[in-house]
Amino acid sequence: MLSFLPSPLLVILNLVLISINTVVLSIPIFIFALLRPLLRFKAAQLALERGNNFIYHAWTGINTLIMRLTNRIEFEVSGMEQVKISGSCVIVSNHISWADIVLIGRLFGHRIPITKFFLKHSLIYIPVIGLVCLGLGMPFLRRYSRAELLKNPKLKGKDIESTRKACKRLIYAPTSLVNFAEGTRFTPQKRATVNSPYRHLMPPKAASLAIALGQIGKRIDCILNLTLAYPENPHKPFIALLKGRMKKVYAHVEVISGADIKCGDYLNDKQFKHEFTLWLRDLWQQKDERLSSEVYHDAPAVLAAPQPAATAQSGKEEHEKLQEQAVRPQNPENDSAKPAAATPDPATETKA
Repeated sequence: MLSFLPSPLLVILNLVLISINTVVLSIPIFIFALLRPLLRFKAAQLALERGNNFIYHAWTGINTLIMRLTNRIEFEVSGMEQVKISGSCVIVSNHISWADIVLIGRLFGHRIPITKFFLKHSLIYIPVIGLVCLGLGMPFLRRYSRAELLKNPKLKGKDIESTRKACKRLIYAPTSLVNFAEGTRFTPQKRATVNSPYRHLMPPKAASLAIALGQIGKRIDCILNLTLAYPENPHKPFIALLKGRMKKVYAHVEVISGADIKCGDYLNDKQFKHEFTLWLRDLWQQKDERLSSEVYHDAPAVLAAPQPAATAQSGKEEHEKLQEQAVRPQNPENDSAKPAAATPDPATETKA
């Protein structure tokens, strides 16, 4: 409606409206957060959680109205008719921009319970936003670099333990846990740096998703496999959203039923770790193929997949060999099995 206005004016308008929406609705969330430790009995905890759920959906609904006011967005969405969640679910999505968080709320609306994201612990110090996320029960995780672990070996395993504790907090009321399995936002520069085998995705990291499913996998209805893209605004889509220049949003949803969810001990069961890693990489390859064919219209090509993390046992060797013949490893320089050079045909070889 107002997308014809100059971009600087729309940036100011969007920031003001979203800030007012966030600050006003944060007040009852703060009050609920103060009441939570005082009202320990289950009925009160469920009532507070339902209150948070209502406020969160109100926040996403108002943000949707703001987006409609300042942007003229065309939504290309498929698979959403399958989404009917009464309990909890896990959303597995590729990650492109901060806009993903806003648009996930816009896409699913009231079809799913309140969405919660794994957040870096440093985000808790952002004014208002950090306290709101804490009050909503968002899981905050501490990540430790290799240098920090070498300096203090006692920190090893702390991030895994914090993941487990965060997941346990999510089973008391219906929740939609969002996992960006790539662990970072996709950019062509990052893709080149890590030598990603996918055209439009970063390699997925299996650990956090596998541990989360190991904790709550039996208590959720399904996994929602979400594929996102911004075809007209591939670079800095969140800035484009603020400027009122977001043109198109592509989203495909696949529902993976509870019976098909892979749950196990990712840390101690090597066979399960191998199978889960292959399953997630296959899922990511399908995402990449869908983006190539439906969004970016790339020329057909054989998409590469990362080298399996664990050595397959005899029962899995045939499946792994077939997969390795179809794709190249993520790190060819570390692969000991180099393909032999092709032998020239004597019939066509030129004589000296």
